[in-house]
Amino acid sequence: MTTFFRRLLYSGLWLSVGGLLIACGGTPTPAPAAVTVFGAGTPTQAVNVPTANVVAVTPTGPAAPLATTSPTLVPAYGPDSFPANVNPLTGEGVDPAKLNRIPVAIKISNFPYSVRPQFGLSLADVVFEHSAEAGLTRFTAIFLQNDAAKVGSIRSARFVDTEIAPIFQAALVTSGSSAGTMQHLRENAWFAGANVWRLISEESRYVCPPLCREKPDDTNTLFADTTALRTATAASGGQQRAALSGWAFNAKAPAGGVALTTLLVNFSVAAHVEWRYDAASGRYARWQEKDSSGEMVQHADALNNTNISAANVVLLFVNHQNNFIPEDYRDGGNCGLEIQLWTLGPANLFRDGQMYEGRWRRDATTKWQLWLEDNAGQRMALKPGNTWFDLVALNTRTAQNGATFTANNRVVDTKTECPVAPPETPTPEGFVPPFETPTAMP
Repeated sequence: MTTFFRRLLYSGLWLSVGGLLIACGGTPTPAPAAVTVFGAGTPTQAVNVPTANVVAVTPTGPAAPLATTSPTLVPAYGPDSFPANVNPLTGEGVDPAKLNRIPVAIKISNFPYSVRPQFGLSLADVVFEHSAEAGLTRFTAIFLQNDAAKVGSIRSARFVDTEIAPIFQAALVTSGSSAGTMQHLRENAWFAGANVWRLISEESRYVCPPLCREKPDDTNTLFADTTALRTATAASGGQQRAALSGWAFNAKAPAGGVALTTLLVNFSVAAHVEWRYDAASGRYARWQEKDSSGEMVQHADALNNTNISAANVVLLFVNHQNNFIPEDYRDGGNCGLEIQLWTLGPANLFRDGQMYEGRWRRDATTKWQLWLEDNAGQRMALKPGNTWFDLVALNTRTAQNGATFTANNRVVDTKTECPVAPPETPTPEGFVPPFETPTAMP
């Protein structure tokens, strides 16, 4: 974390949004518009992205390559416009037909250990990895250019999905949600009113297809086919091109990086991630604990037996706090987290065996899209390819030892004062028996 943000954090200025933006040389940004707030949770903005903003993008023609010190020209795209055949989420050239549809954001489980290996993660354009509660992690995977015949297992949404899905103008795919989280989603303009079709879940009465549960009494056996998801949403607007921009891509690594080949992210005592850079492929292989023994193994995709890797790994430092919404009824219960992915915070970009320090920004000036900037305020260039975002708390402790960078997340207490009593007969969250309501939501 940069010295700038450390000073803000330990001086107690972080929670003053206006002061923070002024310190960055900008103008104060108003606090996000409030929606329903639960307990002591901080208001989350109701992101208003009207349907009119989801329009066909006029082709801009090939982007001009950036000259380098060598005679070879390297492709560079974004952040403000992209050729019709370049994916604004990966910087890669694809069939334009793949881009003439909105992304789908699929909620994927990572705990218990029995849900591993998951299906379809290797085919996502972007994956957000975040704490859910009690130090355990969950994924939100964004699919646009690739399709996957089986994705999951799919689990319930969390507060952070009211931020992630609108960033990508995506349909959100979940198994359901706790009552509090579902209300939080429904209060968000992206899922409200005529836009409710963007929330694809058993609780909103979608059935098989596109959501298929293999075992009716098992919460970890819900899966989806991305093609079936798109078919289910086509009539409502799922076949419109999303107006995505904000990220820059350059095949050449920028100057100013620090040579680091390993990133360790310790989300908690139970959740550990290791990213190992492979110079031959130019990618980062993802490793995580095999089980409670802590043995690290390479993370594989059960769909195609491919080891999961990323062209870019981005560590986002974001304020986390208890939202006091019961999410877990085991061992006395745990509440969920509000991960405040708005305004700005520190960010570390890992690409090509280098680490680049900067910041993330998401506010009215970015139209609530997520931008990555260097410390001079210029957009950081991602390597063309997929990106994984690891979200850790703002007060996460970091250390560099040789070629290894370590982030030790500070786990928020989601148990104390969580207003939950174990039910007499536990019911899977958001569970609807298959085919009980045979008509999917229009």
